[in-house]
Amino acid sequence: MARARTAATSVLACAALVAPLAPVLGQFGPMDLGVSPGGHYVTVNGATCVLVGDSGAQCVMQNANLDYRRWIDDCAAAGLNAVHIWAFVPARQRADGSVVEERYGYVYPDLTPWPRRDGGPLAADGRPQWELTRFDEGIGPNHYWPRLRDLCRYAGRRGLVVGITVFFGWPKHQSDWQYHPLNARNGGPVEDTGNPITQVQILESPGTEVLDRPWSEEWPAALKTQWIWERFADKLIRDTRRYGNVFFVFMDEHSYSEGNCGDHFAEFFRGRGALWCDWEPRREQVDLVMSPTLNTRDKNPDIVRGFAGEPPRPYVFLEGPPYRGEEVREDLWSVLLGGGHFFFHNDADQETPQTGVMGYGPHVVGGYVGTERRRWLGHACRFLNDEVVNLDRMAPHNELAPDGGYCLAAPGREYLVYVPATGDQQLVLAVAEGSEPAAVQVLEPATGEVRRVTATRQGQQLLAPLPFEADQVVHLLCGR
Repeated sequence: MARARTAATSVLACAALVAPLAPVLGQFGPMDLGVSPGGHYVTVNGATCVLVGDSGAQCVMQNANLDYRRWIDDCAAAGLNAVHIWAFVPARQRADGSVVEERYGYVYPDLTPWPRRDGGPLAADGRPQWELTRFDEGIGPNHYWPRLRDLCRYAGRRGLVVGITVFFGWPKHQSDWQYHPLNARNGGPVEDTGNPITQVQILESPGTEVLDRPWSEEWPAALKTQWIWERFADKLIRDTRRYGNVFFVFMDEHSYSEGNCGDHFAEFFRGRGALWCDWEPRREQVDLVMSPTLNTRDKNPDIVRGFAGEPPRPYVFLEGPPYRGEEVREDLWSVLLGGGHFFFHNDADQETPQTGVMGYGPHVVGGYVGTERRRWLGHACRFLNDEVVNLDRMAPHNELAPDGGYCLAAPGREYLVYVPATGDQQLVLAVAEGSEPAAVQVLEPATGEVRRVTATRQGQQLLAPLPFEADQVVHLLCGR
């Protein structure tokens, strides 16, 4: 029952979000990613859509053995329209195997934006220090920049948007910082013995760019730091711009200090035409707003508040529990029917340390890619983006939902209602006077099964049967 959202929406634009057709996009050039006219959603090649994605966090760009193309293929096949990665986090391991990361269980070939030096002093991991005035180009996916470009290009061909979190390589604790390329111990300019780390986030001249100045070993640490981060950011933008499917996220969590970098890099990225996502306090300065991590059981109230913020911005949920069980599915719908965009954090706190995107590493013992949760994401993504007609006019209206449920609606035109597994056999929905149900569908979020049902009107209420025993989503499109 897929319909064009506006008369101007082309068949090609809609195809960008349908996984089986996505490879065709490579024949038509890059995507065109933007923000919808209403300000709450994004546009892909002119079609308004909600982003539902899988987050590989640091793992995808950290371990050269991880098969990112297979991950992207699985996301596209499941029906997702987005993926998310962190730009980099250095490996926390030692070359002699005396320290390894539990999620991998072995010393893996690690990737960072910068190459190692040919010799000289060793870094904390027992390998040569980094050379931070050059980039790790090389040839093929065992080098950072060719891998990143291929990932963005390949995702675009499969119809996927890519979110990339930048800054600061997760130097949150001393246990992380000891392996960081910018640590003086590893060839970098920054000495910091604090916990948490604060100095790698400090720029010499926020508001004034320095990347075009010739490097000098005589510079103070804050100037070297600024030059390194700006050069890194500039290359991220230049290397991904051609694909048209990338947006950038600042810090992801804001769970440690941003120093004096935040405003500087918002202007840096947006001034170069990149879509920039940051937290609520910077809403007026950015293109998309991300929610806090949100450890709450019911995220819908927080998402609804984010949706209502002014000026309107797409509100993106990137991280936060739950990471296992059917609660993930309920969490997903609590965000989507609050008017938000959802990315599942697929690298932590699941059934085992090896469950999630780490399963795409062929040498990870017991690795499992977590296909069930990805299917739930895909069912939601396809249903919202293929079936909803008035998406850019939709807003949260939980006053119309049953107890424990959520409602996203364009009153009098279209309604989406999440009904938890209460055993109710009928949805009672108050609708605008004169509205008549033109079509009613019910989705079972766990399986993706969709059934058409017939609604009846009683005064200003519509009564729709609920055919499933588990949680379900009712989609009602009205005629007049």
